[in-house]
Amino acid sequence: MGETNARVRVESTHEDVHVGEHCTRARCLPEPWMCDVFHLDGSLRDVRVLDTTRVEWIAVLERLRVAADETEVEHPYPQLDPAHPAVTDLFRIWADDPEGQGTTFSFRARFGTVWFFALPYDEEEIEFSVWPEDVLDGAGVDAVLRFLVEIATASRRRALLTGEVVRYDPGLPTLISHDPATGLTSHI
Repeated sequence: MGETNARVRVESTHEDVHVGEHCTRARCLPEPWMCDVFHLDGSLRDVRVLDTTRVEWIAVLERLRVAADETEVEHPYPQLDPAHPAVTDLFRIWADDPEGQGTTFSFRARFGTVWFFALPYDEEEIEFSVWPEDVLDGAGVDAVLRFLVEIATASRRRALLTGEVVRYDPGLPTLISHDPATGLTSHI
């Protein structure tokens, strides 16, 4: 019989995921599966929460302002505070105000040394991107896991880490996910 290269899904609590060592080049990732997830292939990884509304977006961004080590907002709306606008005001102008039509804002959150960034383009899907090369070691993986837990908890929906695509497709493999209802983090 020939060998197969099947992927196995493992479920554990967030605290159980970061143990051991697996080193490649200048990166030292705690587990071999993490090398597959954060393989340096030139593309981003996307963190997604599906089937959302403005309510979940606002809850996530407000939670990140508290939980992240640092956050940044950039927007083109002169009537709002340039550095710390209220999240509800950002969404009101972006989605409802004719002046905001065709514009967007960006939101960045840093956990440890890893930055996650969003450019909202619709309310139905929360999407943040992260560069795999920013995930250099166990602390970087832990930052990604913390981020997944925070946005899943704030949105009360499952958060997924996938490869980079324009729109989510259910056939796309989920690399890591966190389910706030069970508290379980799953990975390939």
